[in-house]
Amino acid sequence: MGQESTTRRVIRGSGRARARGYAAVVALAVAVPLAIPGSAMAGSAPAGSAGSESVRALAAGPPTPAQQWDTLKAKLTGIKGVWTDQAYSGSVSNSMPNTALLGNGDVGVTSGGSTGVKTFYVSKGDFWNANPSPKPAPVGGVTITGTTVQTGDNLAIGARATASSTEGSFTPDRAVNGQWGSGYEGWVSQVGKPQWITLDLGSVKTVARYVVRNDNAARPGNAAFNTKNMVFQTSADGTNWNSVDTVQNNTADVIDRSVTAVQTRYIRLNITEPTQSTTPDSTQNPRARIGQIELYAQSGGGTPPPAQPFREEQNIVDGTIATTMSLSNVPVSMKTWLAADRNVLVTAITSTGSQPVQLQASAYAGATTPNSAYSNTAGADGQVMWAERATAPGSRWVSRAALATTVLGASAVQAPTVSGATARTVFTLPAGATVRVVTQIGGGGQNPAAPHNDAVTQVRSQTTASLATLDTQRADWWKNYWMRSGVELGDAVLEKYYYAAQYFIGASSRAGKLAPALYGIWTTTDNPQFSGDYHLNYNAQAPFYGVYSSNRPDLSLPFHETILAYVPEAQRRARQDLNRVKPDYIGGRFPSGGVPAGVLFPVGIGPYGTTTDDQYHQQVSNSLFSASQFVSYYEYTQDTTFLRTKAYPFLSQVAQFFESYLERDSAGRYSLWSGPHEGTWGQNSSADIGLLKQVLSTLIAGSQKLGVDADRRVTWQNILNNLPAQPTTVFNGKTVYSLVTPGTMQGSDTRDIRPGDNTINLEFVQPADQLGVNSDPAKLRIGVDTLDAMNSWGQDNSFPKVFNQAARVGYPAQSLIDRFKQVINSHLAANLRIADSFHGIEKSGATEAVNSMLVQSDQGIITLFPVWPAGKNASFWQLRQKGAFVVSSAKEGDRVSYAEVTSEAGGTLRLKNPWPTGSFTVTDTSGATVPFTTANGVISVQTAAGRTYRIVPV
Repeated sequence: MGQESTTRRVIRGSGRARARGYAAVVALAVAVPLAIPGSAMAGSAPAGSAGSESVRALAAGPPTPAQQWDTLKAKLTGIKGVWTDQAYSGSVSNSMPNTALLGNGDVGVTSGGSTGVKTFYVSKGDFWNANPSPKPAPVGGVTITGTTVQTGDNLAIGARATASSTEGSFTPDRAVNGQWGSGYEGWVSQVGKPQWITLDLGSVKTVARYVVRNDNAARPGNAAFNTKNMVFQTSADGTNWNSVDTVQNNTADVIDRSVTAVQTRYIRLNITEPTQSTTPDSTQNPRARIGQIELYAQSGGGTPPPAQPFREEQNIVDGTIATTMSLSNVPVSMKTWLAADRNVLVTAITSTGSQPVQLQASAYAGATTPNSAYSNTAGADGQVMWAERATAPGSRWVSRAALATTVLGASAVQAPTVSGATARTVFTLPAGATVRVVTQIGGGGQNPAAPHNDAVTQVRSQTTASLATLDTQRADWWKNYWMRSGVELGDAVLEKYYYAAQYFIGASSRAGKLAPALYGIWTTTDNPQFSGDYHLNYNAQAPFYGVYSSNRPDLSLPFHETILAYVPEAQRRARQDLNRVKPDYIGGRFPSGGVPAGVLFPVGIGPYGTTTDDQYHQQVSNSLFSASQFVSYYEYTQDTTFLRTKAYPFLSQVAQFFESYLERDSAGRYSLWSGPHEGTWGQNSSADIGLLKQVLSTLIAGSQKLGVDADRRVTWQNILNNLPAQPTTVFNGKTVYSLVTPGTMQGSDTRDIRPGDNTINLEFVQPADQLGVNSDPAKLRIGVDTLDAMNSWGQDNSFPKVFNQAARVGYPAQSLIDRFKQVINSHLAANLRIADSFHGIEKSGATEAVNSMLVQSDQGIITLFPVWPAGKNASFWQLRQKGAFVVSSAKEGDRVSYAEVTSEAGGTLRLKNPWPTGSFTVTDTSGATVPFTTANGVISVQTAAGRTYRIVPV
C-alpha cells in the first residue's frame, strides 16, 4: 500500500517527442495582492480571420444553468453501472465493492443478494472498531425476498439451521442466508469430527437437487478445508433420518448433486470427513466449513435461471439503484435510494404483475466474515424490526450502530419475528401497487448507547409524504452537486470515468462527517485490507486531488479534521518516536530519539487520533503529503478563516519538524534523508523536497497575509532559498527526474529511477505543484522524458498520480488521452470504479488529470486548454483555479470561443491574449466594459470579489 509496489499492469509504448500543433492557449493569472498600475478602456489585437458562426454563437458566454442541467442530465443518465445477472460479484470484498453503491457521506449501501433475493449491505463511515486496533466494520443489511417457491428458487434460504457445534459467530444460519459471495465464510464448527448441520424448511418441500459451497469456493487458497466425505439425509420429523446420497473423496469447491425427488421438511448434512487432511492445520484441526447450502425442486446441473429477466442499474445522476426482478414468480421493479442528509434508506417495490404476492423483509446485524468479538442483536418494537451491532470491548471506545426497518403501504403485514441477529416480517404486495421498505440507520462514533432506540423512533415517524419530501431533497442534492462544474470532452470513455469518479467521492465525503478511508464508506467485511484505514503516503490524500479544481473543495474538509485530530499524537512521536524511522541514522543525529517540536505521522492512522499501521517505512513524508491538501484548499478558495485556524497552524507544525530534521552544510545548503519508496533510504527524496517547498512557500505567504511570525518567516525563506533543486539523473541518454540525489540510494535496490513502478519521483509535480505548464520549458521536457522512461501508466499505485503529472508537464495531448483511456478500459469495474486488488476511493483523484488538460494554475497563470489535442472540441464550466477564480470556457477546433471568470476573492487577473490576430473585449455580466492593461501580450484585470468577467473575441 502507499508507496510500495504492487502487482503491476505496465502498458508498453515507445517514447515520443513532444507533439507540435497544440490548440491555442489562453492564460489567466491567479489573484495577487497588488493591482497592476494603469488601465485601458478597450483592447484589441490586429484583425485576423473570422471564426465560424458556431464559434461566434458560443462567444457570448457559457450556457444558462437550465441549458447546462439539460445537457448534463442527459449525459449523466447514460453513464451507469448495469448488471443482468444476480451473481453480485464483488459485493462482499475486503476492498471496495464492485456492485451498485449509494452513499451520503455517512452511510454506505452496497447492492448484493442472490437469485430471487435482494440484499443491501449497510455500512457507516463512523462505525469503527477500536480494540485492539482501529478498522471500520459493516453494520448489517436489509433483505427482501419472496415467501413461495419460484422457478430457480433456493429452498434453503431462511430455513431454521442448527448444527453439532459452532465456532464463535460463524453460526449455522449463515449457511442458508443467501448472502454467499467472494470472501464469505458461512457455518464453521468447532474442532472435531463428525459434524452435522440440519435445516428445517418449515413445511414439506420437494427436493431434487442440492448444492454445497465449500470454503475454497469463496476463499481461494483454502482447498484443504473443502468437505471430503458426507451423507445427504432427509427426515419427516427431524429425528429419524434417511440417507439419500453419499459423497466420498470430494475435492471440488462446489458439490452439486441431483437426487431422486423427495418430499421432506428436514435436511441434514452428516459430515464424516470435514477436511481434505492435506495440510497440518486441516489434519490437526478438522472443522466443518460450509459456506452455503442450496436446495432446488428441479434436478439438473447449474443454478436454474430466475423466472423473470433481471436488470439492475446504478444511476449516478441522482444516486439511485433501479432493479427489475421476480419475487415468488411475480415481476417487480425496485427503486432504492438514500436520503441526502438523513440516514434513511428506502426501497420502493412496485408490482408489475397481475396477482398479489407475499414477500419477506428482514433486517440483520453482522458481516459475511464476522469478527467473533463483535456482538450482534435484533428485536422488534411493534411493526418495526431492528438490528444492532457493537464493536469489540476494550480500553478504547466501543461503537454501536443500528438499523430499524418497517414496511409502508403493504397489506397483511405480519408481526415481526426474531431469530438470532435477524428480525423478519411478512407482508403482501398487491398487484400493481407500491410498498416501501424503510430503514433508519443510527449510531456510530464513540460509545453511543443503544442506538436502535432512536432509530426505531425515527423510522416510525416516516410517512409516505415525508418520504416523498426526502426523495425530492435527494434528487435536488445530486442536481446541485453536478451543477457545481461540468466538462464536455467529446469522448465517452473519459467522461464515463470522470463523472463516475466524481460520483464516488461525492457519495463518500461530506463536511461534518468522518473522512472516507481507503475503500470509501463501503465496508462489507470485518477484515478490510490494510485495516481499511487512512494510509498517509498518498492513498488517503489522493481521493481529493481533483475536488478543488472540480469546484467541490468542501469534500476535502473531513480529511483535514482527521489529520488535525492526530496532531497531539504526531507531536509526541516527533519528540519521542523519531528513532524508529531509522535507528542508525536518527541515533547519530538526535540522541534523545526525537526533535524538540513538530509532527511525525506513521503510515496508517484511524479516526479520533488513533493509529492503525504503526510503521514509518523509513519515511518522514506523511505530514508533507497531508499538508498538500491543506495548501490546495486554501489556494483554491482563499478562505482566510481556514488559513488562520486550520492550515497555517498545521503547516507551522510540519515546518517545525523539518527545521530540526534537515541537515545543513557549511555553505548553508540544506539536505534531507528519507525514503521515497517504503523501506528505501536516500538523500533529497524528490517527493519530500517538492512537498517541503510547497509547505514553506505557503507559510511565507500565509504569515504575511495573517501578519504573524515575521521572525519565523525569515527562517522559512532561508530554508526555501537553500533547498536543493529536484534531483535528476541520466537514463537511456536522457535527463530524467530521479528518486533521490543520484548515487545516494541505499538498500537492496539502489536505482535512481524505477521504470514501471509508481511515479514517486514526479510527486513534486503533483500534488506538490512545483512544476506546471508555464514553468521552464527545459524542466517540462525533463518531465515528459521522465514519464516516457517510467512508462508507469498501468501501474496500480500510479493511477491517481501519473495522468495528473503528465497533464501538468504538458505531455503530448493525444498520447496522454490514449494512455489514460487504455487504463480506464482495462480496469473499469461494472459499477464504473477503477478496480484493482488493493486500492479503492483514491482512484477518483485522476479527475484532476482531466481538469488539468482543460485548465491549469501555474506560475501565477491560469492556462486554458493547455494539454488538449489540436483541432479537438472541448468545453467546461465552473472549474475552480488557484486564487478562487471559477472559470468557464469553450474551444471549437483551435479557436477559444470565450472565457468567463468569477472572482470570489478579488485580486488581479492577468490574461494572455488568446486571439493574437483578432480583437476581443472584457466586460462584466451587465455588458459594461471593464478596464484592463496589456503588457507583453498579457491582459491584466483588477477584479472585485463576487463579480464575473467575460473575455470574448469580437
